[in-house]
Amino acid sequence: MGKRKSEDEIRKAIKSGAITKEYKADPKHIITELNKLRSTEISSYLQYKQHAYMAVSLMAPGLKTEFEGHANQELQHADALAERIQQLGGVPIYELDEIAKKSGRAGVRAEQGTTLRDMVAQDLLLERNQIESYTRLIRKTGDNDPVTHQILVNVLQDTEKHAGELADFLTRTADTRK
Repeated sequence: MGKRKSEDEIRKAIKSGAITKEYKADPKHIITELNKLRSTEISSYLQYKQHAYMAVSLMAPGLKTEFEGHANQELQHADALAERIQQLGGVPIYELDEIAKKSGRAGVRAEQGTTLRDMVAQDLLLERNQIESYTRLIRKTGDNDPVTHQILVNVLQDTEKHAGELADFLTRTADTRK
């Protein structure tokens, strides 16, 4: 009888993966929310990359490097979210149409400004939108899903840093025009 129970436990463990009885969140809901955030990270990556390609200026030579650095972090965020989705038994979003739809519904659409200032402002608005989305999900996960909670907090820290850097740049350029 003990061997039979052990096989049943193994089958259940295989089916449940990382989800145990102590996991208090709804994994399907968390997966849906993480995929929505992942889509915004991919859209953000594309926007930053486009801005890096277009940032050719003697006025702000370091801006291209800044855009590229932010793009790389956005891709790292998307990867971290994908890994967590997979751990929870989900499938990371990968279809481009679905990414665009989910990202758009979350208020994040890749934009192409005509000036460096426009590009930075668009990136700032994008980061602020993500800050709100991450903050909402962080509040929802709380102690119900501590691993997802920690991943979200880490991404939020980077996102707030990006927003601060972009706001600082816009403040400095506004100050020089006075």
